[in-house]
Amino acid sequence: MVSTEQRKKVGQLFAVGFHGTAVDDNIKSLIQDYGVGAVVLFKRNVSSAAQLRALCHDLQALARAADHPRPLLIGIDQENGLVTRLSPPVAAQQPGPMTLAAAVASSDAAAQVAAATAETLRHFGINVNYAPVADVNSEPLNPVIGVRSPSDDPHQVARLAAACAAGLRAGGVVPCAKHFPGHGDTAVDSHYGLPSIDKTRARLDETELVPFARAAREGVEMVMTAHIALPRLTGTQTPATLAPEVLGILRGEMRFEGVIVTDCLEMDGIRATYGTVEGALLALKAGVDSVMICHTYEVQAAAVDRVCSAIEKGEISQPRIDESLARLDKLKDKFTSWEQALQTSTDEALAEINARGAKLARKIYSDAVTVVRSEDGLLPTSPAVKTVFVSPGPDFPVGGGAVNSGDAAHPTRVPWVSSSFGDEIRKHCAGAEEIRYTEKQPLTDEEWAKVEAADVVILATRNAREAPYQQRLGLEIARRRGNRPLISVATCAPYDFLDEAAVRNLIVVYEPTLEAFRSAVDVIYGIDTPRGKLPVAHKKN
Repeated sequence: MVSTEQRKKVGQLFAVGFHGTAVDDNIKSLIQDYGVGAVVLFKRNVSSAAQLRALCHDLQALARAADHPRPLLIGIDQENGLVTRLSPPVAAQQPGPMTLAAAVASSDAAAQVAAATAETLRHFGINVNYAPVADVNSEPLNPVIGVRSPSDDPHQVARLAAACAAGLRAGGVVPCAKHFPGHGDTAVDSHYGLPSIDKTRARLDETELVPFARAAREGVEMVMTAHIALPRLTGTQTPATLAPEVLGILRGEMRFEGVIVTDCLEMDGIRATYGTVEGALLALKAGVDSVMICHTYEVQAAAVDRVCSAIEKGEISQPRIDESLARLDKLKDKFTSWEQALQTSTDEALAEINARGAKLARKIYSDAVTVVRSEDGLLPTSPAVKTVFVSPGPDFPVGGGAVNSGDAAHPTRVPWVSSSFGDEIRKHCAGAEEIRYTEKQPLTDEEWAKVEAADVVILATRNAREAPYQQRLGLEIARRRGNRPLISVATCAPYDFLDEAAVRNLIVVYEPTLEAFRSAVDVIYGIDTPRGKLPVAHKKN
């Protein structure tokens, strides 16, 4: 029979999520009965600023009452940009990694944004940010990373990830470089399958491992593993999260001394291969310190019990467990205290934080707008001319991906943009007409007539290379309009029409946030000038 003390000790190795905006019976049991040491928050846990402050306080109070020796680690994926758990009106929208890479003075900008993010998180009582993304996006059709990575240049990724980690650390929030050993060169989303990267160690050293080597060298406190197979390293399809040969590179060769945390083990990269419960034990045996299970109480409880049973049976040694507990204790002692954990702040303090954050973000969004190419004399465009704005709307139902990870929020790779984008154009050009289309509802003859009759067409796309109907539409608009102006705005991945010379005017903003699009509109109408630099390779037209 496993003792309560042993179960609670093992529970410290787990980071768990739950559903709801207040403490419920599941998270209460996990903290009280299983002693879990970390809680992961998602958009599903946030309804307002006051609610989130109360939730984080109540979680810590529950841990204190349950005699936890140290406060909980409370973590969130606040990568900014595309993956933003705390968004307006709760918190100011901050630019994401590829936006930062495109901005002038990007390393300074990254550190400033990270520090502002840390200030926001600490206000709510969140002490871990599962960022920076240290993946090198060397596969343009990557279904899960994309603009969550700063660039396809490993050294630029390393530089910006290091700056982000420094900014978070300075703000009192644990940074977490992810997803080791690098999820950038995959065409499979590990939420839904197991990607396999057929690269030699030498090739990994040239690209994927560069940012993690620098992060380890500079003392990053936490690294998250990826559920990807590296058969040239392991000889099998074992996910990196469960592979001692892969984690050994981080711990042994890179001399990383911090906490290794898994990505969520309920992702299909683990769940559909080894199973979440067994995966938890295998991850710890491989050298992981903290096991993340985000969604299902029964699975979370069973995983803790499985590890307890494995210790009793000698499948994993107590010293291996104690080694990880010591790393977690050291991390908590550096970033938390009960005094800090049980403090609460006010709406007035948050308003000041958000005002500063919005001012910083506005400047960086402006610095990042990139005009890849444009015809002489087209920009700025007159607000007096007849303008049609064409943008992709949503097809329902949809679901999945890293943005929601089980939440009600939109998933990462949805092929639509906000309906409020048209409002930004109409602030400058009040008479602009808007046409929304989907894969199932293409333009009507009447809408085509408007497109062909307009003086200027502004086309928004989102990941058009992965949404071929958008690619086809853009090229057809370009064909029908001939030499008449078409301005294409890539609102997420920069690869939309990047190498398509037929689209002669291309602006890139790197994330489908209203704040990023607003900056593009400012460039189109001459309120601002473009300063961004494309952070990915392309053919010059």
